[in-house]
Amino acid sequence: MSSVRVAEVQFHPWDRSYFFDPAGFDVKLGDRVIVETSIGQELGKIIGFGDVAPHELEAPLQPILRIPNSSDHELLKSRQARKVEYLDQARDYVRNLNLPMKMIDVVISFDDKRMTFAFTANSRVDFRELVKMLNTAYRRQIRLQQIGSRDVVAEMGGIGPCGRETCCSTWIKKLDNVSSDLIHMQGLDYRGTERLSGLCGRLKCCLAYESEGYRMCSSKMPEVGAIIRTKQYGISKVISRNILTHVITIQAENGERKEVTLGCSKVGCSGCNGGCGSKPKKEQTTV
Repeated sequence: MSSVRVAEVQFHPWDRSYFFDPAGFDVKLGDRVIVETSIGQELGKIIGFGDVAPHELEAPLQPILRIPNSSDHELLKSRQARKVEYLDQARDYVRNLNLPMKMIDVVISFDDKRMTFAFTANSRVDFRELVKMLNTAYRRQIRLQQIGSRDVVAEMGGIGPCGRETCCSTWIKKLDNVSSDLIHMQGLDYRGTERLSGLCGRLKCCLAYESEGYRMCSSKMPEVGAIIRTKQYGISKVISRNILTHVITIQAENGERKEVTLGCSKVGCSGCNGGCGSKPKKEQTTV
């Protein structure tokens, strides 16, 4: 079955992306395009291209309508200038209604029929009265969308602990789950979650960058606490391991501690051949 060429378009940094048909347009990454959605016309940014099997599409692929012209850009600029005004008004309503939420961003649809307010909250919020007030004030269809703390940093940007601009606001398009399992796998438990948290207060995205390499190499090394048989030191217990350098520290039967290299000593090597490539048994022979 032949695949379909698609352009991945995102309307807001804190929203999901959608697929559109780029046929007939010479567009590239970063270009702005005007498209027709199920709720009206929108202007979005192309963040990727790909080939998708027809059965993988959630709905029939809609075409790109056109490239925005100078008049469109002037219109968008004038709307952007009023963004602070709209947000301040919405925040006043939130305070007056004593709602446990924080307004982050507002976007007006390209066809000027809808306003989408992005907000954060620690729990569910009954914002029905807020929607009525916003609808009365702006005479547009109002949509409120709750976003996470990562989305806030992706929208507002900032400088991370590494001294560079945050990855989520510059180049990351989609981030898989960053869990505490990655901390244990990379041997960073001693640092504590506070030192491993980013500007968003969640675990740093960069913990996931090398996770596949750690996972591959660790699967070829005995776990800490495993009893192994070594050629030089006999029956020993693994008391620590350095996954990047392929080195384990063992304690022999006489209590002596030794470092043993598995495979090679290249840092981050993808060709490690230490161990048996499976979960360690009660006893196994190292190389």
